[in-house]
Amino acid sequence: MVDEDWWSILRALDEPVAPVKDGIGRESILRAMVEGVMPPAVSAALNERLSRGEGYGLEVPRDFDPAPAQGRFARLAERLSETYGYPCDSEMAQDSASLGSIWIPAEASRSRQKRTRIPLSLIVNVSKFGGLATYGASSPSDQKPYVHPDDRQRIEYALSGLGYLVVPEHILATPYDGPNGWVFGPTADATWFTRFFDYL
Repeated sequence: MVDEDWWSILRALDEPVAPVKDGIGRESILRAMVEGVMPPAVSAALNERLSRGEGYGLEVPRDFDPAPAQGRFARLAERLSETYGYPCDSEMAQDSASLGSIWIPAEASRSRQKRTRIPLSLIVNVSKFGGLATYGASSPSDQKPYVHPDDRQRIEYALSGLGYLVVPEHILATPYDGPNGWVFGPTADATWFTRFFDYL
């Protein structure tokens, strides 16, 4: 697929959600979470948005069916464990556009840090949107870690075998310019990875 195809896919999946009104913006909700008390007016306004069908679209697409998505995710974790011959831990995400993550242990990976050759664990992320997926190596440094071609082939084979779309890294690293930018605020460094694989 060429970049234009990816942009068409991502923009089609990026359901516009109207900004919250009546004093229930992101800041007031975060403040309520920090303080541990949700003011009745904020709670009522949020419930009203949900009843009108305006509360979805950011973390969960309107057509999301959790049971099949979770079943496919569990099969992916099993397939990666079989492929690598090691148990790969998985975790479902909450309050996120990500469905969950699967960790491939460093001792199973062929990916290494460039200078020290220390083995790197790998992480596979699956989005709740459109079967999107991405993966990469963990690294304690700020340098972009190297993913061995053998690891790339194994992971992409497992993902494509279950119908996931592996989004190229350079597409996900692009600054987010979609219709839901109000969520991140004017000073945020949000990317398309943030939109489809991170906490919103």
